Amino acid sequence: MFQMIGSPLAKARGQNVTIFYVNRLGYYPWYTSQGVPINGGLPQNISLQVHLEKADQDINYYIPAKDFSGLAVIDWEYWRPQWDRNWNTKDVYRQKSRKLISDMQTNVSAADVECLAKATFEESAKAFMKETIELGIKNRPKGLWGYYLYPDCHNYNIYAPNYTGSCPEAEVLRNNELSWLWNSSAALYPSVGVGKPLRDSENILRFAQFRVLESMRIATMTPHDYALPVFVYTRLGYREEPLLFLSKEDLISTIGESAALGAAGIVIWGDMNLTSSEGNCTKVKQFVSGDLGSYIVNVTKAAETCSHHLCRNNGRCVRKVWKAPDYLHLNPANYHIEASEDGEIDVKGKASDMDLAVMAEKFSCHCYQGYEGADCREMRAADGCAGVSSFSSLLVTLCLPVLAGR
Repeated sequence: MFQMIGSPLAKARGQNVTIFYVNRLGYYPWYTSQGVPINGGLPQNISLQVHLEKADQDINYYIPAKDFSGLAVIDWEYWRPQWDRNWNTKDVYRQKSRKLISDMQTNVSAADVECLAKATFEESAKAFMKETIELGIKNRPKGLWGYYLYPDCHNYNIYAPNYTGSCPEAEVLRNNELSWLWNSSAALYPSVGVGKPLRDSENILRFAQFRVLESMRIATMTPHDYALPVFVYTRLGYREEPLLFLSKEDLISTIGESAALGAAGIVIWGDMNLTSSEGNCTKVKQFVSGDLGSYIVNVTKAAETCSHHLCRNNGRCVRKVWKAPDYLHLNPANYHIEASEDGEIDVKGKASDMDLAVMAEKFSCHCYQGYEGADCREMRAADGCAGVSSFSSLLVTLCLPVLAGR
């Protein structure tokens, strides 16, 4: 069911999906909620060289295999590299940056302080993020390195009247300014985690749809001759109530929508609370073996079938009309999905000629690196980046602290 399984626990290492939190990769600078600086607090307060030396050690520890070809996700969320995006609780990084300039230089106008603070912060933040991910790619070149929540659509006004889900124009422009980050990344890791109040609503579909679309747009912006693979983060449940698992409709609006729009895979993430007790573990197992597992098998098998018949297994199927309600789903008249005695979920059946014709009508091929043409049959020279096309159809990853070890 899950092609990759990982654990976020600090002791976990050597996994095919590795998440680097703030305490796992070098000396990431940040402030606690009480304003206490950790590792200098600001990127301009920490030696980049010292950080990279520690990061090098951490990469070798957490990913000991030199030929690692899995997912390597850097999860740094305390500050953003663009000054204007550090609002709300992140404003502390702007405040501390201004104070740093004021303390260093007297008789400087407020406007100059703002200008210098912004310039020094953004320069240091850019170097910190860029050189860290480039170090990862240098050390484990086959790994799919990227930053969690990048790109972000910032379409969080989900409760607004007449919500469309579209990314604000200012945020699209800011994403364009992050070309240095996309050029340094091997994969993109947006998130479509959703809240309970909007359960089963059209707004959840719109929210997820535009976030994935923005990521697919960014994926084509690099100098590479292929699009970066997009792995969409989602959760088992809703943000406010993790053990209230996603409804069938919301599974379609998040996982199904991501697959139909061309995502390379899904990362299903859960925090410690999900497996903090035997009762919670039982609930998670029932959901994974039930609605979630059945839907993942459905979408994965449909994606494989579409890739095989339309793209010769050299590409993935992408919805022709981005906003059409067309999904990579098996025809229930021709397929049967059931749980086996060992807990695995099996699918039996075969696509009819009509099923394949419908797929061809509604989907087209996005060819993997090294292939081109309407059905991806033609080979072409690649630019040498490994790992991008090593996963056929839809890669589904489960990242839970306890279940991953079972």
